[in-house]
Amino acid sequence: MNTNKAEQYWQDFHKGLDDLGIQKGDILYVGSDIAAMVVEASRELEFASKQDQTDYLNRLVDEIKNHVTEEGTLLFPVYSWGFCRGEAFDYHKTQGEVGSFNNFILNNRSDFVRTKHAIYSFMVWGKDAKMLYEMNNQEAWGKASPFYYLHHNGGKELDLNVSGLRSMTFKHYVEMSVKVPYRYPKYFIGNYTDENGVTEERCYSMYVRALDVSCKSSQNNAFFEETKVGQTVPFHNIELHVIDLPKAYEVLKDDLLNNGGANVYHFENYTLCFDNPKEVYEVGFWRDKEILHLEKAVKG
Repeated sequence: MNTNKAEQYWQDFHKGLDDLGIQKGDILYVGSDIAAMVVEASRELEFASKQDQTDYLNRLVDEIKNHVTEEGTLLFPVYSWGFCRGEAFDYHKTQGEVGSFNNFILNNRSDFVRTKHAIYSFMVWGKDAKMLYEMNNQEAWGKASPFYYLHHNGGKELDLNVSGLRSMTFKHYVEMSVKVPYRYPKYFIGNYTDENGVTEERCYSMYVRALDVSCKSSQNNAFFEETKVGQTVPFHNIELHVIDLPKAYEVLKDDLLNNGGANVYHFENYTLCFDNPKEVYEVGFWRDKEILHLEKAVKG
């Protein structure tokens, strides 16, 4: 690795974070698409071995830590949906399904700790890491979840080479807060092995979308920039993007309530209407990847 180029690279990275308004003490949810970022860095910094790539990923984590300092808090998503498919969850072994960078932290960084939700967990570090680790939220996006924490503590989303179109999981928290009628709580029961190796049956829930509602995400960086809740800066042939999550909550909420959710989803066979909502819940009991029992109730 070219040491001189590397030092300039990291100086430029910190300038990019400064330009985005990221500072000491910030709470950051970090989204990423690391592949292109690593390819570009490998070319520019002249990686000579796989160890150079590993060193780069560790340095990237360290530089983000250094920027917010121990007064800040970092959250890297390691979401996994195997529990929804009837697979057992293992606190230490179950890998995330939302990016190799997050799994790199899960598998290699002892300075981070994993939160406990079987579907929507995070690798966390910093001032509030212990509090986040101690959360025992059953609902993925409810008031006891890390998403509520991000909303009410001035959290920001830092996106590394990834668009808000792909990374804005926070919108589901907004959807649950306003009780959109195309989603409902679904409860999943299965085997959970905790951080101490103890296996027991647990129940976790998620505000799922009705399967007959077909849609695609439509919120993007341009929407967040136009509404003055997001900003993008170039960095070494990729982009860094920040979203102010409390402000994003307000613009997404307004769009859902007053604009048919047009900047949240492109609905293909559905029109968002809050009149006469139905209360629905489902409970699935899983054994050996088969549903033995399913309860469903609808109140209209």
